[in-house]
Amino acid sequence: MTTFKKIGILWGGGLGDLLVLRPFLKAVHAKPEIDSYLLTTATHSTELFEELCSPSKVILLKREGRHILRQIRNWYGFFDLVYLGPYPTFKTRLLGDLIAPGKLWCRINHTKSAFLLEQICSDTIALGLADGYNNRVFSTFLPWNISRTANPFENYEKFIVLHPGAKEKWETTCWPIENWKRLIQRILEETTFSITIVGTVKEASKIQMICNSFSASDRQRIKSYLSRPLKDIASLIASSTGVVCHNSGILHLSTLLEMKTVCITGSSAKYWRPDYPWVINVTSDACKLACNKYRCPIPFYNAKCIANITVDDVWKKFVFSF
Repeated sequence: MTTFKKIGILWGGGLGDLLVLRPFLKAVHAKPEIDSYLLTTATHSTELFEELCSPSKVILLKREGRHILRQIRNWYGFFDLVYLGPYPTFKTRLLGDLIAPGKLWCRINHTKSAFLLEQICSDTIALGLADGYNNRVFSTFLPWNISRTANPFENYEKFIVLHPGAKEKWETTCWPIENWKRLIQRILEETTFSITIVGTVKEASKIQMICNSFSASDRQRIKSYLSRPLKDIASLIASSTGVVCHNSGILHLSTLLEMKTVCITGSSAKYWRPDYPWVINVTSDACKLACNKYRCPIPFYNAKCIANITVDDVWKKFVFSF
């Protein structure tokens, strides 16, 4: 039985970050004797913290070095365990060392796939926080009961969920909008699927631009589902035939729900690519770096890792999947 009383988790705060962390959080939350703290610089994710991290306490880190060091002085030796995950950056590892916990954990289990979710499940077991995840159902890692009858269409026709958005300014995982339009046109012309497009408030203008490019009759088969609570998005995905998206938080939500998913993958590192049979990653193979950078680091490449993925490339995987 674990003897941890206080656990700190140095982690990101985006939707994908928190979803792959859910096995660890769920295991910790099942032990009322443990106080847990998420330490993050992601000040923009307040609602996600409430939905996915509670009852862990969230401590927002100041981005400036001197302010972080001032905060860390208050925690020196405070934690029995600080968890960094298997692929921490140099900065994250340094902060973990400065906190000086009883145990600092960042290991890669080479018997598991590189994908973060598998690595985190392995860590959770290795740390004695869970008895195991044999025959696990991934949806149980989510904090809500999921409805599979959330069909937004009056006639309850089969529909596909599309998410053409990506994290703001992340050009290397954002497929061109004209490609999304052409893909939607093919779905409407060559299948009987209707389409639900999901997104945030910041993505609303982009989604509206996509919808406005279609005729009135085509738009009857397209619905937008904007800025809904994450639980509602999860139920929508669970009620659909499947998902087409970038490597974003929606991908990881769909992965946990074990829904058929076509992921338009750009620069995403291997450990961000689910390797499960219900997920197909579409890549151009134009760049082998998998750099995981916001912007293309190679002059004149112009993010060809994602820009060179054609509509035909995605369509072939779509037809194969659905």
